[in-house]
Amino acid sequence: MSRVWSGSAAILSGLIIMLGSATASGHEFWVEPSNFVLERDGRVGVRLCIGDGFEGWSLARNTQRIEKFVAAGPAGEQPIIGLDGSEPAGIARFTAPGDYVIAYRSSRAFTEMPAAEFDAYLGDKGLEQIVALRKQRGASDRNVREAYSRHSKALIRMGDADGSVVDRPMGLRLEFIAEPELRRADADGLRSFLLLHDGKPLTGALVAATRPGTTDGDLKVRTGADGRASFRLRAPGMWRVAAVHMIEAPGDVAADWESLWASLTFELASPTSVTARGAGAERNPPCRNKIVATAMQARP
Repeated sequence: MSRVWSGSAAILSGLIIMLGSATASGHEFWVEPSNFVLERDGRVGVRLCIGDGFEGWSLARNTQRIEKFVAAGPAGEQPIIGLDGSEPAGIARFTAPGDYVIAYRSSRAFTEMPAAEFDAYLGDKGLEQIVALRKQRGASDRNVREAYSRHSKALIRMGDADGSVVDRPMGLRLEFIAEPELRRADADGLRSFLLLHDGKPLTGALVAATRPGTTDGDLKVRTGADGRASFRLRAPGMWRVAAVHMIEAPGDVAADWESLWASLTFELASPTSVTARGAGAERNPPCRNKIVATAMQARP
C-alpha cells in the first residue's frame, strides 16, 4: 500500500510542479460548462480548467481566489454557487430561454522565474514588446516577479428564444466579446471577437483560437486597430479564444510585471446535428477531473 501511495504521490508532485509553472509553459485557463446548449431548463456544472492543446485539468473551487463568478442571462445576473474545494467548481440552474454568459475573474497571484524562461514565455504569448523594453532598461538578465490574474467567459444557450444577446460585456479587466455572427456565420466561417482592456479596444494583442481536446493546431492572429480578431472557424465542437496582456505592475503590487489572461469558450454546432440537447445530457469534456483537481490550486 505504501508503494502505491509513494508512486501516486510522485506522479501528483510532478503534475503540481508542471501546472504550478503555468505562466512559463504557456498553460491556458478557461471556463467549461457541462453543456453549451440546453433544450429546456436544467442544471449546468461549471469547471475551471487549466491546460493547453489536447488536454486540460479541472481545478477545485478556491473561494479565496474568486473575485467574480456569475452567469448573466435574460433575467439578470446570478452567482455560480459551490462549496470551497468542490469539483466542478460551480453549479447554475437556468430557467428562462435565451443566452447566458458565464464570467470568472480571479484575484492576483504571483510567480517568479528566471530571465530566460520569462522571455521564452513572452515570445510564446506574442509579448515581444516587453522583451524589448526589458533589454532597453538593461534588465534582460534579471529574474522576474510577475503578478497574474484570470478573466474568463463561456457562452451557453437555452432553447430557441429570439432577440437575445449572444454575448455582452461583463466588466472584466481583459475581456473577449463575441460578435453577433458567432452562431450564424456564412459559409466561409468568419467569426470576430472584440478584445477589451479596461473597457477599451486592445490593439496588437496575439489571439489564439483552439479546439481543446483535439490535435488541431492553434489559429493565431493579432487584434487590429479596432481591437478585433477574426478567424475562419468551420469545425464543430468546443472552441477557446485566448490572449495575454502584460503591463507594468502598479506601485502597490509587489511585482515587476502584471499579466492579464483572458479566454472565451463556446460551441459551434455541426450543420447536421440537433441544435439543442436534453438538459441532462453530458458531453465528454476535454477538461477532465484528474487526481490533481482536489489536491492543488494551480493558477486558478
